[in-house]
Amino acid sequence: MRLRRFFKGIALALTGALLLTVFALIVVLVFTPPPPQQSRRSALIIDSLYEWMPNEDVIKYMVDALSKVGYEVTVIKGRQADVAAFSNLSLYDLVVIRCHGAYLSPGESLGGRVLSDYAPVVFTGEIFSECLPFSCKYYLERLREEVIRGDFQVGESTVSVFALTPVFFEDMGGNFRKGSVVIVASCYGLSGRTLADVLIRKGVSFYISWDWKVSPHHMDESLKMLVEEALVKGRGWVEAVEVTAGILGPDPLGGGKLKIVAGGEGG
Repeated sequence: MRLRRFFKGIALALTGALLLTVFALIVVLVFTPPPPQQSRRSALIIDSLYEWMPNEDVIKYMVDALSKVGYEVTVIKGRQADVAAFSNLSLYDLVVIRCHGAYLSPGESLGGRVLSDYAPVVFTGEIFSECLPFSCKYYLERLREEVIRGDFQVGESTVSVFALTPVFFEDMGGNFRKGSVVIVASCYGLSGRTLADVLIRKGVSFYISWDWKVSPHHMDESLKMLVEEALVKGRGWVEAVEVTAGILGPDPLGGGKLKIVAGGEGG
């Protein structure tokens, strides 16, 4: 009889201990906060060329490739790629701008300063409008020479759009996060260091563009290869530019070479 009571006591003790253990686990699970979720990296593709030189294949390729490696991708194209669309670039980890481009030459004045280097100009997809009495779009931005007129040919016609100087990007709000990349897929984006230096001062780790003229076909092939090499194959941006430039070479029509500038956090 005593032996039975002894084993019964042991069983009750073990049951009590098990219940206490389960209760403790429940308390830990309920009151321990979950680990913070990693926010997804974000990418912005601005295609102001879309209205006149669309390439759905390259946009789709970039969106699919970026999504697969964890980017949340926003695409703005055509007439929607207006001046306002360029105002919040620093919110994104990767910015790809597919656009027409031009430059201001050394010795010209920009924003009250005389340029000592070429200053790349980025064309938006927003049609230019002249200032009229009591009506002048981007009046202050024009006074500060953030926004100017940009002209390009489509067949026999001249198209005029609002274009953005390095002053626009200098005055743009916010700073980029560590590791951010800006790709300006256009002619003359690295004709000089003016624009690259402005963006690097705002936190961009890598700035990528062409140093002179580049045709849309060569540019789009380079964009696809860049994304493939840097992100899908995981080479990183410096090596991806070297591989892409080595395989595709300078643009056969315009002579532009793909180059990269690394900022303090990227170099």
